[in-house]
Order: sequence, then structure tokens, then C-alpha cells
Amino acid sequence: MKENIPIKHIHLFKNYTAQYYKKDFVLFSEAHQEIGKVVDQSNFFRIRHCIEYQARNYDIKNVGFLKNDVELSLSKRVIYFTDLAKDRIIRSGEDVRIYYFKLAKTNQLFEKGKLLIEIQEVNHRSKETVFYIEADESVDNLLILMFLHYSTKEFNSIGGDGD
Repeated sequence: MKENIPIKHIHLFKNYTAQYYKKDFVLFSEAHQEIGKVVDQSNFFRIRHCIEYQARNYDIKNVGFLKNDVELSLSKRVIYFTDLAKDRIIRSGEDVRIYYFKLAKTNQLFEKGKLLIEIQEVNHRSKETVFYIEADESVDNLLILMFLHYSTKEFNSIGGDGD
């Protein structure tokens, strides 16, 4: 007689790396293919970032009190926006989704208690800083790029405690 052993639901994760290349922040697949990048178009008079992904430019706009929140938009239609006060990123549109984040030495993004993205920063002696990212296979690469930018660039500028 066979026992019925419950099958654990296995979450499959994709692995990525991200590094600064000149002024841009580039996301690479496990096979070291470029997925997309956060482009720094800043100059002396203004700071401007956008995400280049799948031949499109998504605008990143700092909004809210003290400009601590970010909106990611395409042709003036907001796709994702952050709510730092409640530690969340919200996907707008027809299929609204709410993600919660924890920003520390390892930055994490969750949906309904399920870990979706984990970002670890590693400083190499001979090279620049490398970010190692694990993301659930269901996660949109655009969300990975948005969270990567927000959790590294934005949070650092507002005084994260780094624990």
C-alpha cells in the first residue's frame, strides 16, 4: 500500500546580476545577456532616470513628500508606483497588484507573503559592486528593474539604516 505524500509546491527562481556600467545600471540574465537597464541621464541641473526595456523607455519620476516615492510610466500611463510610507509597490491598471518590500542588507519584495525578489549587494575587491538577484519565474522583468532601482538608488538617498 502506497502512502500519499503531499507534494510541496516548488518555487522556481531565475538568477540575475546587475552592475553599473558607466552611468547606467544594467540587469543581466544568468547567461549574461542584457535584460534591460536603468539609464542615468542626469546632468548638473537635473537628475533624470528611465528604464530601457524591450526597446521602450519607461520614465522614472520622483513624486510625493520629499520626493521619496517613484512612478514608473510609459507614455504618461503609470505602470508601477511606490508607497514608501507603507513599504509597498503597486502595479496600476486593470490587474492591480500590491507588493510589499523590506529594505536592508538583503532587499526583498513579497506578494501575499510569498517572496518574489531578493537582491544582495556584494562588493568585490577588484571590481565594482555586483548585485545578485533571485526572482520568482512569474515576476515581470520590468518589476525587477523598478525594484532594483528603487531599493538601491532611492532608498540609499533617503538614509536607509543598512541593517
